[in-house]
Amino acid sequence: MIAVGRVVRTLGHLAVAVLPGARVGDGVRIHRASGDAVGGRVAALERMGAVVMPFGSLAGVAVGDRVVTDVDAQACVLGYGALGRSMAAGGEPLDGKPPLAGVKSRGAPTAKLEERRAASTPFWTGVRVIDGLLTIGAGARIGLFGAPGAGKTTLLDMIARGARADAVVVGLVGERGREAARWLSPVGARTTVVCATADRSPAERVRAAEVAMAQSVTLRDRGLNVLLILDSLARYASALREIRSGAGEPVGRGGYPPSVFAELAAYVETAGNTARGTLTMIATVLSDGGDEREPLSDAARASLDGHIVLSTEAARAGRFPAIDPLASVSRTMADVVTGAHARAAATVRAALARLADTRDLRSLGMADAADPLLSAAVAAEPEIRRFLEQRDLTAPAETMERLASLAANLAAGDD
Repeated sequence: MIAVGRVVRTLGHLAVAVLPGARVGDGVRIHRASGDAVGGRVAALERMGAVVMPFGSLAGVAVGDRVVTDVDAQACVLGYGALGRSMAAGGEPLDGKPPLAGVKSRGAPTAKLEERRAASTPFWTGVRVIDGLLTIGAGARIGLFGAPGAGKTTLLDMIARGARADAVVVGLVGERGREAARWLSPVGARTTVVCATADRSPAERVRAAEVAMAQSVTLRDRGLNVLLILDSLARYASALREIRSGAGEPVGRGGYPPSVFAELAAYVETAGNTARGTLTMIATVLSDGGDEREPLSDAARASLDGHIVLSTEAARAGRFPAIDPLASVSRTMADVVTGAHARAAATVRAALARLADTRDLRSLGMADAADPLLSAAVAAEPEIRRFLEQRDLTAPAETMERLASLAANLAAGDD
């Protein structure tokens, strides 16, 4: 049933319309007096009417403008037709090419619990420290935590190029224009980029994340192994906060309305595996090290299958990728690696832990010289650093060979 109404007022980036029969989640179009229209979605209902979050600017919208529910307001071209293309949150092309061709879709539904499949195979990224010590299971949801300047964007670019995936979807949510331009041109044949930069409305930023996920799910359900890169989960949550606060929802911890965390968990849970294909998600989360003061970091860690932490200290020292293996964890690694791989990774991590624990003592010349593991770790430290640091992509077979060799050297020195 189509509902028809009128705009009665605006609330920042939101519009309120008298729209009898409207339901939360309905797609709508606001028809300006100029003749054009802006699509949107009913975000909430109140006594005055329906709160609409538009997928575009409200400039030119006036009281009395016609509002009509429209299922196609949330539809755009998804699937194979969007591969090799970059687009805005509403599906408009950003690459200077003709409009995307194909059947429009509102996105695939979230897989039911009984349709889910656990991670059973590794997802190779081409980054040695990840593939060797923090192996990701295909279908895992991973957070990339780091402060500004720690190298998140460079690492994501490396993963996008090296990932053993059939398709890569990149969702740029609230990104700076300069950084977005690096992703938008050129776009590889297996890649889709969905972008809403920082100057776009919060509804557009949320929509960009949703379209990126919808494209990923559509490709997964067509039998592909898909990687979704979201930059960033924090800016997605911030956009949700703006919308929910503007709609009148009271705020809670950290200034976030409670529904934001529920929506964040639902978004993350959409990724994963089914019998048809896999969907692995790597999402950045801005972190300054004060996670105990930041509920978003806590919520993200609780929802994700692992986290990769970037070290500001390593980044300042020019070590790339600046990943801290000891602060990072992959909860799917044990399910997807061989016993030999797991043992080799444990040996290297133990050596890293001993080096970290004794760093101050060694600088003062007070370390226990009779500690065989420490002696082996110190002797192998240059080799460990060469394994952790890289500039070029590494094939999985080479990573496993180097990891096994490093672990064997550490074990021999520990005897």
